[in-house]
Amino acid sequence: MSLLLIGLTALGLVNVYGDSGEVVALAQKVACHGTDCPTRTTRIERTPFGHEYDLAASRQDGKKAESVSVTISCKRQYVLLGDWSCAEKH
Repeated sequence: MSLLLIGLTALGLVNVYGDSGEVVALAQKVACHGTDCPTRTTRIERTPFGHEYDLAASRQDGKKAESVSVTISCKRQYVLLGDWSCAEKH
């Protein structure tokens, strides 16, 4: 039982303190609706169960540029394990 708790704690620590470059890139892509656009991070919240990012994005819709602030929530597929997925919070 102790090994299980140590393992779960280690997974939680990795989710909070591990390299989040992949997750940030995914969040930026969601904020830009699947395209590349300039973003600026205004808030980051990292917990063992997910990440949340407030991003200011300059989206390009046709010939018109739109500047928006969005909150992106990212979670793992299986609470502490699995692939990351992100979605815009409304």
